[in-house]
Formats: sequence, structure tokens, C-alpha cells
Amino acid sequence: MKKMIMVAVIGSLIGSAVLAADSTFEQFWADAQKSKRADKSEASQKRMVWWRNARFGMFIHWNMSSVVGTEISWSKEFYDGGTGGVTTNKNPRPFDYDGWPDWALPAVPKRVYDNLYKSFYPGMFDADKLVGQAKQAGMKYIVQIAKHHDGFCMWDTKFTDYNIMATPFKRDIIAEMAKACEKAGLKFGIYYSQRDWHHPDYDLTNKDPKNMAKYDEFMRNQIKELLTANPGISIIWFDDWGTGNKEIWQGEKLFRMIHEIRPDIIINERCGVPADFSCPEQGIGAFNLERDWESCMTFTGAWAWHGFDRKVISYEECLRNLVSCACGDGNLLMNCGPMPTGELDPREADRLAKVGQWLQKNSEAIYGTRGGPFRMGNFVGSTRKDKNIYLQVSHWVDNALTVPDLPVKVLSANVLTGGEVTMTRADGKLSFKVDPKFRDPAMTVIKLTLEKPADTIPPTEVPGN
Repeated sequence: MKKMIMVAVIGSLIGSAVLAADSTFEQFWADAQKSKRADKSEASQKRMVWWRNARFGMFIHWNMSSVVGTEISWSKEFYDGGTGGVTTNKNPRPFDYDGWPDWALPAVPKRVYDNLYKSFYPGMFDADKLVGQAKQAGMKYIVQIAKHHDGFCMWDTKFTDYNIMATPFKRDIIAEMAKACEKAGLKFGIYYSQRDWHHPDYDLTNKDPKNMAKYDEFMRNQIKELLTANPGISIIWFDDWGTGNKEIWQGEKLFRMIHEIRPDIIINERCGVPADFSCPEQGIGAFNLERDWESCMTFTGAWAWHGFDRKVISYEECLRNLVSCACGDGNLLMNCGPMPTGELDPREADRLAKVGQWLQKNSEAIYGTRGGPFRMGNFVGSTRKDKNIYLQVSHWVDNALTVPDLPVKVLSANVLTGGEVTMTRADGKLSFKVDPKFRDPAMTVIKLTLEKPADTIPPTEVPGN
């Protein structure tokens, strides 16, 4: 009798746990289909706190394409025997191009591209060093390519032979990066493209729905494998922007599997539902206090490493990207394309180190802030936190900065890194003067301390900015 009672109790507990898990997932899935932060549950909003406060992350586009200094995946997609046209295949692209886009060059024959892994040996790759460079730059998380559209996997997967263990290198790069991030205190995320131009069952023309069903199972198996082997994964960055929807990818089934393993995971919008955040690329997202967003930007206009002939943006432009995102209430995911050696391009490393030096002095104005009230323009924007506003100034007119007056009393104004500010208030405007010796040539931060919380002030434009 006691045994029967015990079995009944255990069965009841298991049943309750299953019901609780189902209920938690239903909320997770409901939240994933809502865009505005305010419409999501409290649990969803709490899950996003660390990400929203982080503001700055590193995107890593890297695989065997670096061997020939060409674009990851796309350089083989746009090859057509050297005729200047684009290929046609069973997998429709999200964009139509007249000829080759600049960032897809140099184009590589598919037969060559698909065999580059045989020459991929990044002998100078050091996960701890790479993560250390991201941390020194002030980045709080890393998102790395696990699988791009070309189907090559950067981890030791049992579901395809087209992976890092088939290279001469034979080391699980994703596992090493995940461990290095955990050691350094950075969050780690994976980029996983649903598109797979290598897998035989991937076919968006859907001529045989059974093929895509088999591919979706393959995709779920790989993601489960990654999450199980690397329990520190905190972000999944999907990438089917133009063609994907939740039916093609069996979204609810996919999200349920992910949630069972990592209920606190953060997922971007490119899997048929709004999920947790928007991810504009190659441009700063619009000011938005209602929806979480992250701009992914590049140093060279291309995602992967294209050699030393390609121009790299300046430190000032890189910093401005970060500040512009923060002022718009978004994050910056700054892309790096490591060289075939496994190291960062020294020019990109230089820019990141300088951004890190600026953040060491001005971190208060970036991390944990909200955007506004002044929208970022050409020369000034602002972030805010508690009773403070941080004016971010990159240009001065007649040694002064002028912005619209605020509807609250300003108790004090000073340069965040030290230095006096002369403030005048007249004719509906606030003007600030700072001695040039206290200014930062790239971006000066003026901290305003207010009488009331800064988040009560509605967003406003700065005329002429």
C-alpha cells in the first residue's frame, strides 16, 4: 500500500512539474509573438535586463572562407563561372542583385569554396586572448557564427561531417569560446543560420515538404546539441530575414525545445516571430523606447575578413556607432572578421582597444542607461539614468553646445571625466561651455544632475543637430 501511495505521489509531482513547464513555455511563446516590451510578461522583461544594460557586444563572422579572404557563404552564392551574373539554385535569396554586391567579392567557385575547410588551420587562435580583447574593449557579450548559410559547422557536431573536426585544426571553436567567455565573465551567444546551402534536405521551394521537415529536425538536433554541450549559451541569433516564417521553421516546436533547455535564453527576431529584439544591420536603429533592438555593424562593410586592402573605419566612427545606439536605446553588436590565423585584424583590434579606453572613463554614460531624452543627431545625443542625463557631444559651435531647455531643474553640470561646465539657461534653451582642455576629441560627455528622475522627460529633437 505504501509503495502504491509513493508511486501516486511521485506521479502527481511529475504531472505538476510538466504542467508548470507547459505553462511557462506558453508564456514564453506568447511573449515571442509580441513586439512591444510593455506587452510582454514580467518574466520576459526580467530576462532581458542584463542584455539591455550591456549595450555593447562583439559579433564574430568567421570560418574557412577566411583562407582566401572572401565573404562568408555569399561569395560562393554569387559565383557563376566568372560571367558576372549570379547563380540560380533551389534556395531563393532574400535579395535580388544586379551583378555582384561589393561585399560578396571576390566570388569563389562553389567547388573551391566547399573544399576550403581542408586548408583551414587557424594556428594562432586563442579563445582566451580573443575574449580578452572583447572585454578590454568594454564589450559585455559575444555572438559567434556557429553555422552560416554555407552549412559549415564550427563545432564538433555529430549530425554532419561538414564541420570543424574535418579540418586539419580539429578543435571545437565554439566550445573553446564558450568556456573562455564564462571564465572572463562575458555572456556568450551563437549565430545559427536556418539557411543551409550544403544540406541535401534544405529546399525553400518546398517541392517536397518531407525534405524540409527532415531539415527542420536536423536543425533542432544541432541547436539542442549546442545548448546541451555549452550550457553558458545565453543568446541565439537566427538569420532568416527575408524568407523565414514560423511555419517554415516549425517555430513553436523549435522554441519549445530551446525553452526546455535554456528558459532564460534571448532570441532575435529572425525566426518568423518578433521574439526578444530587433536587429537592423549596417545602420543605426531608429530611436525606440518601446522595443529592444541591436544594430550589427561592420568595420569594413563586409562581414568576413577580406584582407588588408579593405579599408577599416576609424576609432571615432566605431565609438560614434556605440554612442548612437545607446542614445537611441539600443545595443551595438560590432562585427569582427578574424584572419585565417584565428587572430583579429590588428586594425580592428586597435579600434576596439581605443573604444575600451574611452569606456573606462565614460562607462557611467553607457552601461545600464536608457536612451534620450535628446535623440541622437549629427553632433549630440543623450542617455539617462536615475536623475542624470549624459550629453554625448562630438562637435562644438563657437566653443558651446546648445540644446532645448528641460522641463525640470538642472542642479549641476560637469564633464564626466573631470572639468567645469558653464551653463546658461535662457529663451527656452540650455547652453554649455567647456574649456577645450577638458574635452575629448572624439566624444565628450557632460553629466547633468536633475531635481527629478530623467525618465519622466519626453524625447525631443535638437534643432540643427
